[in-house]
Amino acid sequence: MPTSEPTLYEVLGVAPDADPAEIKAAFRKRARKMHPDVAGDEMRSFYLLLQHAHEVLSEPGRRAEYDRSLRGGAPSSSPPPPEPETRAGAASEEPPTVWGERVPDDVYGGPLPREGHDISRMPWLRSFEGVERSSAVITHGGLRWWQTALIGAGGLVLVVASYLLSPLVVLLLPGLLWAGLRIWWIRRVPEVTSVLLLAFALLSGAMATLVAVVQGQVWQWPVLGTIGSLLGIFATLWAVYDLAVREPLRARRRDIPQGFSWGEPGQNLADGQGRFSLDATLDGIEGERLTAAELAWFLGAIPGVRLVNSIEFPGTSSGADVDHAVACGDKVAFIDSKAWKPGQYALVGGQDAIRVGTSGAWDYRPAHMPTAVRLYQALLAKHRLRSVAVRGYIVVHPKSQAEPLRLSNDSSDGPVRLVTARELVTELGAWFTEDEEHARSVNRRLLSFLLRSGR
Repeated sequence: MPTSEPTLYEVLGVAPDADPAEIKAAFRKRARKMHPDVAGDEMRSFYLLLQHAHEVLSEPGRRAEYDRSLRGGAPSSSPPPPEPETRAGAASEEPPTVWGERVPDDVYGGPLPREGHDISRMPWLRSFEGVERSSAVITHGGLRWWQTALIGAGGLVLVVASYLLSPLVVLLLPGLLWAGLRIWWIRRVPEVTSVLLLAFALLSGAMATLVAVVQGQVWQWPVLGTIGSLLGIFATLWAVYDLAVREPLRARRRDIPQGFSWGEPGQNLADGQGRFSLDATLDGIEGERLTAAELAWFLGAIPGVRLVNSIEFPGTSSGADVDHAVACGDKVAFIDSKAWKPGQYALVGGQDAIRVGTSGAWDYRPAHMPTAVRLYQALLAKHRLRSVAVRGYIVVHPKSQAEPLRLSNDSSDGPVRLVTARELVTELGAWFTEDEEHARSVNRRLLSFLLRSGR
């Protein structure tokens, strides 16, 4: 049954069979033009309708219900959320955190309120629209010349030694093979393959030695002995390669193009609930989950951005951790996530502490991020990543938007800043896209360093 009102599909300008990517792109394209900050306050009502259409059509359950209502002749669009002036007890101006695009429910469905983001201040969404993440260029990803030369020289030495020494070499090579396989086994070689390789090397070595002893000959190379020896040489070299090269490059090349996030947000808190109260643990988990969702939704359009969750606090076994590390090109930001009640918070300059204002008095909470960032800067330099630029953030998600959240930093040039989710996304997006070449690149050594730091 036709209606005089536009459907939500018409509001977004997409076909009824549009996929989620098309809906997301259409919303962002129109929202940039229709945002009240750009088009004027008279477009506020249409922007609310646009936002409502995106929220309904981007969530499969709500979209299916809406499609059924269209087929049944129900009104083609449910009304958008009420204007701020119609809400009981609301101020004449709504807090800015509720306006703009929010992370959809299917990306983060937890209890924390999702902050509204002004996508007109996110030029990277337009710059990289339609660009696939797999188009990112992987830098610092191959063997260095001296590593290739060293492995080749080692192989040549082993081959020559096998010819010149004695049949005992054939007995030594299975031992080397076993040591190599123990390393290799832990990585990616299936158990059955490892056992078969070891059994074949031992059998061929034993038979070759037996033939040489029975015939009383100076060492000659029977076929099985040759195969077993070469197999042992190969496995030994592979073990060296795995330790010296693949371990530093833990991020596998084939996983980087399509991958975005490694590690589970909040996993460390879930594994160590005894250290904190249940409420503090759950708040921390939700804060980490929401931060990861914000980063994925708003920064995922930048081809070079990659996220690693739950990495260890450098140089300690106390159980502390850094919640997130988000990297792009030769830049990385370390992030700690909090979910706190609305109030007034300030990061104390030069101290690992946050000042909390409550009823005219001040309390202090520990903040380990400034120390963590300084330690990670030193570790990056130690691992030949001196060119990597580092930033640190403590992002606070309010547990309610009924009251304002006020954040400040005593020092403007400190290694860490206390920010809202809106500020975090805007600052990181601008920083990562200062140079388009860096915005399109993934530093494999940096990503591998972060993965090795994961818990």
